[in-house]
Amino acid sequence: MLRGSLRSRAVVGGLFALSLLGSVFARPGEAADLAKGEKIYKMMCLKCHGETGKGDGPKAKELSKKPANYSDPGFFAKRPDEDLKKVVIEGKEPMPSFQARLKDKDVDDVIAYIKAFSKK
Repeated sequence: MLRGSLRSRAVVGGLFALSLLGSVFARPGEAADLAKGEKIYKMMCLKCHGETGKGDGPKAKELSKKPANYSDPGFFAKRPDEDLKKVVIEGKEPMPSFQARLKDKDVDDVIAYIKAFSKK
């Protein structure tokens, strides 16, 4: 009886450890949260990039360089996600850095959301 109980505890403990490892390493396959990406976009990006991602937001005319047009499928064809993440995190004139304001997952969510503009 004791041996079976120890075995059950070992199995449960092993499954628990695997679940913890899964949560630590699940990031690359994790699905983007488009609703969260939309919310962040509307709060932080819409002013310059516009409602439909064309780079025609209300602040766009004040900038030294026109914001990117996310509705153009060619824009994403030339840029891997890692390049997009780098720009969001570090900034690229005239776009500011969002490193202090967004977590990595937030950046992934926003990128997934803006990529949807080119598919509409």
